[in-house]
Amino acid sequence: MHDRSLLVTGAAGEIGGYLATEFLNDGWTVCGLDQKRPSDVNRQGFWFQECDLSDGADAENKIEVFHERIGAFDAVVNCAGLIANSPLVSFVDGRLRHHDFVLWNRVVSGCLSTAFHVTACTVLKMLGSGKRGVIVNISSVCSRGNPGQVAYSAAKAGLNGLTAALAKELGTFGIRVVALSPGFIDTKSTREHVPAAKLKEIMSSVPLKRLGKMEEVASAVKFILTNGYVNGTVIELHGGQVL
Repeated sequence: MHDRSLLVTGAAGEIGGYLATEFLNDGWTVCGLDQKRPSDVNRQGFWFQECDLSDGADAENKIEVFHERIGAFDAVVNCAGLIANSPLVSFVDGRLRHHDFVLWNRVVSGCLSTAFHVTACTVLKMLGSGKRGVIVNISSVCSRGNPGQVAYSAAKAGLNGLTAALAKELGTFGIRVVALSPGFIDTKSTREHVPAAKLKEIMSSVPLKRLGKMEEVASAVKFILTNGYVNGTVIELHGGQVL
């Protein structure tokens, strides 16, 4: 068995990968799941498997492999997600069109069902072993409702509801469930996909006049894991920005 073990989903993404590295540096054994492999998968203490977390059976099979090696996890960070920019109704090619239904299902599955599948599988093992674990769900400031991102906003709001319900169900067993709701974080993907003018507008709407840092996300996750009385809540990390 290992001293402290953590599962990070979305481990090939910038924030998920950063969290995996941070906890590896802190001496944790870290397992990662994602649809694609991270570039530095061969790090000591890091176990990784490719997985479609929107497929409950695939998630359960891959997580079982980790459990056989490591046992029940001490902590899980549900960081996997899918962002899509699309309003409910838009004007395209000279006509009004509604939000694509397939895209809606992909976003809700990628942000909400993934967390449900992973939490169900990992909590089952925690309960079976008597481990008092912690589930951290990475939500978003968009859970308040961001126009133009209706599917993403709804999925993240659902994740907050899932967090509250599970905290009430599992608290009696000593398992905590907490959501962390970041605002706009300074990542490579943010810089690449948000036009400079829009990024300037976003920063001006934040009282601190800057984007969040990945190390600030990591420190917030560490706070959640170490403070045993934080449970069933959404911790906001957006520099004072309110959508």
